[in-house]
Formats: sequence, C-alpha cells, structure tokens
Amino acid sequence: MAASMDIVIQKYFAENSEEAAKELAKDLNKNSDRFLAFIEQLESHLTSTDNVTRGRATQFIGDVLELLPVAFLTTEQTEVVARFLLAKLCDTHSVQPHALKSLAVLTNRCKLLPNGLPEDICRTIFREIQNQTLSHSDRRSTYSIFQNLLGYSNKAVEQMGGDFVIGFIQQMDAEKDPRNLLICFNIAHYVSSRMPLGPFTEEMFEVLGCYFPIDFVPSPNDPQCISKEELVSGLRKCLAATADFAEYSLPLFLEKMTSDLQEARKEAMLTLIACAPVYRGRLTAYLGSLTSTLKREILMNISNDLVSAARQCIQAVYSAISPDELVENSMNDTLSASIVELYQDSVKYFDGSDTKKSCLAFSMFTSVAAASAKAFCVVTPLVLPSLLSHCSQSSQVSDQLLYMKELKDLVSLIQQFNSYKDVVQVIKDNHNALLELYETKLNQTDNIDLQLKSIEGITLLTSPSLCDAIDKAQVFATTLLQKSLHITDPLLRKSVLSSLHNLVLQSPSLGPDIVKSLTQACDSGAINLVFDTLVQVVVNKDLFQIVNEFLLQRLSEVKTEDVSDALERIKSLARLFVQMKSDEQCVGLFLHTTVLQLLQSSVASTLQWTDASRECCALYMTEMRNFFKTLSQYLEKSDIISMWNRLTQLMLESNTTNIGIVGDFPTLKPLQPTSPWQHTRLITLLEGFITGGDIQAMVDHRETIFESMFILSQECEDSFTRASACRCLAVIFNKAPIGGEIHWLLEPLLERLRQALSPDRPLMNRLRALNTWLWLTKASECRGHSATSILSSYLFALLDDSELGPDVATGLAMIVQDMDDVFSPALRSNVTPLYKQRFFSLNIRTLLEGYERNKATGRQEHFLTAISSVTSYLPLQVLKPHLAKLVPMLLLGLKQDNSSLSNTLTLVSSAILHATEEVTPSVDELTNQLLDLAHTHKAMKVRILSLQCLESMTSLPVHKISPLQTKVVSNLARSLDDKKRLVRKQAVSARCAWISLGKSKK
Repeated sequence: MAASMDIVIQKYFAENSEEAAKELAKDLNKNSDRFLAFIEQLESHLTSTDNVTRGRATQFIGDVLELLPVAFLTTEQTEVVARFLLAKLCDTHSVQPHALKSLAVLTNRCKLLPNGLPEDICRTIFREIQNQTLSHSDRRSTYSIFQNLLGYSNKAVEQMGGDFVIGFIQQMDAEKDPRNLLICFNIAHYVSSRMPLGPFTEEMFEVLGCYFPIDFVPSPNDPQCISKEELVSGLRKCLAATADFAEYSLPLFLEKMTSDLQEARKEAMLTLIACAPVYRGRLTAYLGSLTSTLKREILMNISNDLVSAARQCIQAVYSAISPDELVENSMNDTLSASIVELYQDSVKYFDGSDTKKSCLAFSMFTSVAAASAKAFCVVTPLVLPSLLSHCSQSSQVSDQLLYMKELKDLVSLIQQFNSYKDVVQVIKDNHNALLELYETKLNQTDNIDLQLKSIEGITLLTSPSLCDAIDKAQVFATTLLQKSLHITDPLLRKSVLSSLHNLVLQSPSLGPDIVKSLTQACDSGAINLVFDTLVQVVVNKDLFQIVNEFLLQRLSEVKTEDVSDALERIKSLARLFVQMKSDEQCVGLFLHTTVLQLLQSSVASTLQWTDASRECCALYMTEMRNFFKTLSQYLEKSDIISMWNRLTQLMLESNTTNIGIVGDFPTLKPLQPTSPWQHTRLITLLEGFITGGDIQAMVDHRETIFESMFILSQECEDSFTRASACRCLAVIFNKAPIGGEIHWLLEPLLERLRQALSPDRPLMNRLRALNTWLWLTKASECRGHSATSILSSYLFALLDDSELGPDVATGLAMIVQDMDDVFSPALRSNVTPLYKQRFFSLNIRTLLEGYERNKATGRQEHFLTAISSVTSYLPLQVLKPHLAKLVPMLLLGLKQDNSSLSNTLTLVSSAILHATEEVTPSVDELTNQLLDLAHTHKAMKVRILSLQCLESMTSLPVHKISPLQTKVVSNLARSLDDKKRLVRKQAVSARCAWISLGKSKK
C-alpha cells in the first residue's frame, strides 16, 4: 500500500498533479488514519533543499485535503497538520504561499479546531507574513484563513481583541484586487460590528475610508469578475458597522457631497442613508452642515437620481435623530429646532415665483415629515398653509397639478402615522381647509388629472380616523354619486368608483342611502352607469341582497326585443358575483336565487325567440355563456358539482322542475340535433360552465355530454349551436384528466371525423367535420398532448384537397391565435408554454415543402395562405431563423385578399424593422405590392398598415431604397386624397419620411 502511495506521489511531482491528488484522495477517503502516513511519505520532498519541491509538497497536502470530505480529519490530526503548516510559514518566501493555500483549505474543511490553534494561526501569520509582498491569489489565501476562522472559531478570534484588529489592518493595508477586497470588506464588517475596536478605530476607518467612493470598472472580458455594486455594498456595510466610525465618516461624506463628481455625491448620500440608523445621536454635531448640503442638492435639481438620493438621505438623517416615541410637541428639542431652522432657510422658495423650485422645497419637507411622527407634527403646520395657498391661487393648470401632487404626498403620510393621536390632530386642525380645496377642484375644473388628485385627497380625508362627522362623508358620497352618473373617462371613473367603494366600506351606514339614490336614478337615464356604480358600492351581505334583487327585478322587466338592456343587467350580475365571491353567504344566496332565475329566464325565452330574433338570441345566449363561465370560475368544488347536476338534468332529462319552473312546460331536448334552434342554443349555458369550471368536479354524464356535443357539431342545422358544441368538445378534451380517458374519448371520435371528411361526403358535412377537427387540434396543441402530431398531420394533408384546402389554410390561424376566453390558466385550462412556437417549428418545413411540391398543380395557394395564417400570429423572434425562406412567401401573401392580410402586413412591418438583411433583397417587389394595397384596397385598416410598412422601409439601407424615392413619393400623393382621415394622416407621415430620406440618413 505504501508502495502504491509512493507511486502516486511521484506521479504528482512528475506528471499530472490534479489526477494524482484525486487518486490519492480517493484512496485516503477509505481510512482517515492514513493521512498522517501520507505526510510521512512526503518527508523527502518536504525536507528537500530545493525550494520549489518543498513548496509543491506543502501544497500537495492542501490539494488532497480539499478533495476529502468536510471534517475528515480528527482533532488530533488537524492540530498536527496545522502545526506543521505553521512551521512552513517560517520557511523561505517561496514556500510561504503554498503553506497559506494549504492552511486556507485546512481551516475551511476542518471546522472544529483545537483550543489555542486559531490564535496561533493568526499570530503566526501576523508575525511571519508580509502580505503586501505576495501575489493577489496568495493574499487571497491569507484573507480566506481569517474569514474561515471568524466563521468557525469566532469566539477564539474575538478573545484576541485588539491584537487581531491591528494585525488584520496591517495585512489588509493597500489591498487593490477586487476579489480580495470583497473578502476584506466582509471580515472588516464582522470585526467592526462584533469586536471592540478600541484605540484602533481610526486605523480601521482609514484602511476602509481610502476606498470611498468605490471607483472600479469591471473588465468586459471577464464574465465572472466582481461587479462594482458588490464592492460598493461591501464597503457600505463596513462604514455602517459601528457608530464609532461616525466622527470620521461624516466629515468624509460631507466632503464628497460637495464634490464636482455627481457619482461621488450620490454615493456619499446613499452610504449616509445606510449609516444614519447606526450613527443616530452622533449625527447631531453635523446636522446643520448635512441638512444645508442636502437642501442645496435638492434645489439645484441637477438630475432626478441626485434629488431622489438627497430626499431619501434627509429623511434618513431626521429619522435617525427622532425620538423613539412621540413626545410633547416642543420646539426646543434638537429635531424641532433643526426643522425650523431648515424652514427659515427655505421659506424664500415658497413665494411661488419659481414653481419648480417651490415644489422641490415642498418635496424636501415632505421627505422630512416622512422621517417620523414627531417630524410630521413639526413640518405640517409650517408648510401646509403655503401649499394650500398655492394650490388654490395658481392660475395655470400645470402649476396646480404640481402643487396638488406635493399636497397629496404630504397628506398621504397620515396613513403612515395614523396610530399617533398628535399626527391625526394636526390633520384635523387643517381638515376643513383641505376638504374645501379638494371639493372646489373636483367641482369647478374640467381637468381630469386635477379631479383625480381631488378624489384621492377627499377619500383620504373622509376616513373614520380623520372625519368624525358622518355628514361630511355623506356630502362627499353625494358628490361622488353625481360624478359616477356622468363621468365616462375610464381612468377618472375608476377612481370615482374606487373612492365610493372605500367610503361605503369605511362608513357602512351610508350604504343603504347610496343604493336607494342609485335605484331611483335608473329612471333618469344613463342606466349602464347606474348599474356599474351599484355593483361597486356593494360591500356586505345586506347591500348584496338589495342590489341583487333590484337587478333581477329589472331583468325580469326587460322585453325580448330589448336585448341590449338584458345584456347590461346580466353583465352587472356577473360583476356583482365577482365582487362578493369571497363571502360564502352571498355566494349561497346568489346560487339559490340569481342563478336559478337566470336559468328559468333562459329556458322560458325559448318560447319567445322567433326567426326574426335569431341575432338577438345569439347575443343573449353569448352573454349567458359568459355569465356561467364567470360563475364556475370562482365556485368551490361542491358548488360546481351541485350546479353541474342541475344543468345535466336539464339538458339530458328535460328536468325543468330542478331549476324552479313549476307547472306544465314543453319538453326540451337541447342535445337533440333535430330540436328547434331555440332549444339547442341552451347548450351555451353548459359550454360556459365547463369552460370556466373544474372538470374534475364534472364527473357524472361527462362522456354522454361529450358524445352529444359531437353529434350536435355534425348534425345540427343551427350554426350558432354547432360553434358552441365545437368549443365545448375542445374544452372537455383540453381539461380531461391525464390518462386513458383522453384516448377513450378521442380515438372513436377521430375515426368518425375521418369518415365525414372523406371526399365522397357532401361538402357541408365535410366543412362541419373540419371545423370540429380544427378545434380538437387547438385543444391538443394547448395541452401538448401526444395526439397533436396525428391531428396536425391530417390537417396538412387536407391542404391538397381542392374543396377543403382553402378552408384548412385559413383555419390554421386558429391554432396559433390567443383564445384566452376559452383556453387560459385562469379558466383551469391546460396551456403549455410556447405551444404556438412549437407548432410552427415542427410544421413549417412541411408547409414549405408542400408549397414547392404543388407549384405545378395550382394548389400552392393553399399552402401560401396557410403559411401566412400561421406566421401572422407569431413573434418575430420565432420567425427570424426562417425569414430568408418566408419573406418571398409573405410577399405572395400580400396578393391574397383574405382575413389574414392585416396580420401579414403587421408581420412584414416588423420584419422590415428587425430583419433588414432578409427583407432587402426583395425591396423592389415589396414596394410595388405596398403601394398597390395603399391605394386600391377597400379595407381602411389594410391601407393604413400598408402605409405604415412603407414608412418603415425608410429604415432600410439608403443605397438600396434611394432609387425608389421618386416613385414612392409620387405614388403616395394619391393616398393624400383618400376619403378616410386616418389614411390621409398616415400617408402624410409616410410621404414625409420618404421625402426626407437622404437628409435623415445624413
């Protein structure tokens, strides 16, 4: 065994040192007792007269130890090895680095060092090692040893006290390597925060402060190099490690804050933010200088970053000197005196002569007020009167907006300090003035931004903690109600309704009166706005019950021909359910009243729809589908099971009593394709419920429903019913549990569809089968099912069909389109990431080959349309690798007047901007196509997109498009006379871009 070890040792010195270390470590790992024998075997090399040999032998110990498990050596073995390595530190300068590296490995792998050993290691290094004379990698070994000892033997090192502190300072002094500095900063932070620095405080600060601020640019050729941010963070932690650094740090920070370098000023402020909570009372001596410097930085407004840093810094400083508890509001303490002094220095900026500077000054005091509750109580009485005056007296709307923003920021601080009585009282003292200002701006201005800020302010001021009188809240509620019945701007309306909701939430007693006022307003017009507002004010069960009954009553009064009114009421009921979906009692009430009444209404309407009202019925049933989709999306599993049973009994058994219809009612057979279209359209209720709900809860009769939907999709004469049945089939297939059930559902169905698609069948039957196949392919692609390849391959084969080819080509767009209303994670659908990209990547080659193969047959247009349909809905990054082949296809696609032309133009525009090399060779043909479309196409959208593409072409290389300049400018003149204003506007933009082509490139 000794002979084999000796062979490995000889191999280390003669050949591959890394392989030899691995081989020896593997052997030693079986028996830790042999480690000392290994060192004995190294005796001749360790005692060699050759310095290089002794050094390599010393490092061999570390190399092997690094490959052994942690804590592999016993305590006795660890001490023997460590003492030996310490002795090697006394060897020549060329051996010391190897001993340091092995010692670094030892202290990292052996966590339990014998008593006294950590101290001996430190003292030996301090005595024998002149760190500044070593290379940066060897110095890293020294720092790693200290870091390991502080991690695993910290108590022993801490007992050394000042000896370790001054020793480390001497070793770290003048370090420049960024990796080493990062380790040094970690050690310095630990030492400064955990060990008393005593007389060496200034020395520790000096060795750290010389690096402030960090000026380091990482090497672009080293991806693993230390970043500047890491060094900045490490140094910042060091300077914030102890309050003892304050007397040295603060003068340094002040010096850097007045530097000509913006980066230095910013870093000084950000570092002070980190240090302020630690320095606390030590800041008082420098408070005047700090606030004066920060005030100057804010008011100079050189850059947003500097202003932001200065505001954060002044807040941190005042927060640090604030008392822990809010004491008597006296102006004699340090905090109050400093704020008053700052105010007196800044009051000249509040006169409004310079709006920007005034707002900067106000923002500075807002930051001061945010420092603490005490600071807020001092600042607000000083600043608020001036701010209110500017808000009310400024004549320019832009100035009013700036001042209103500052007012909002100041008043919003009440939310931060609302637990302090003194803070609340300060706002109450100015409550009436604030309310008067906000109400004036809300009622007397047409500016939406001013109204928004006014609403936000009043909402804050009418909170129960600030507004004792309910009459003030009532007045505000009345104002908001009036606004809600007239405002149509989406942003302002959202703010009004949100404020009204919060107001009722905070003062529930206002709810009944508000609801009563809204119900009375239904007869005065703007009924849609009334319903929207009604839903927003519902915050509890009582209001829910009132509003729910009111909406149901209004729905029951709607006549069949007034379908638009019915749609709005159904939408409002859906929003009402979403609003209170977390309240179990409201959900239960909704299921037993609202849902049953809507089911009754849908079933009863089957007797009223006529052929003349087919379109109205389609709109009504579509909205009912959306309602049931929303309902099932948020129901618990038990409620889904209950509602599923009701719906299946209605559809399969014509059980109308189960939904509350009493007495004789004509038999319904919605799942029979021969039933009247008024009956079959009821399946949209089932479709919506399945789309939004958890399929795992819909177990009973699921296979029967699936089979019935398939039959309807093929045999029903009503197109609306067939479309609903196809979607329902696709959703069930997409959501079906993983396992054999999917194949059991799919395989027989595909065989029947293949038969229906055979050429000998009538064209109408084939088109119906094709539509079903497309929906199943979409469902399969979304969930990434194994049947996807079968489904898509069959579709591509149908492109060769002379009858179905065009329909297949356009239908392929559906597979890559977003259909979040049918397939989305929010609806519990199985949607795999990047399924559209996967479909394109797997099939683009088939489409391109099919196009080439059918050039002689005349069916290449099918493949061209298919390529255009698929690529129109994919991001350019996916298409870019294939653009060289796709661009000619896209140009041909521009000649086809189909539904995907608009999407093709959008894709062409993106290709022009981001894939110049692929587009440039076809620039002549592309220009002709676009000019023709821009002038002759009947669709306004296509003409606009064509003009946008032409404008994008000016980004192509000048030498390629400059020969076309005269032609394009001349032809675009025709579009200036287009009958549509938007087309003329885009034509002007495109023509100007081409006219200025040469100048812009120069």
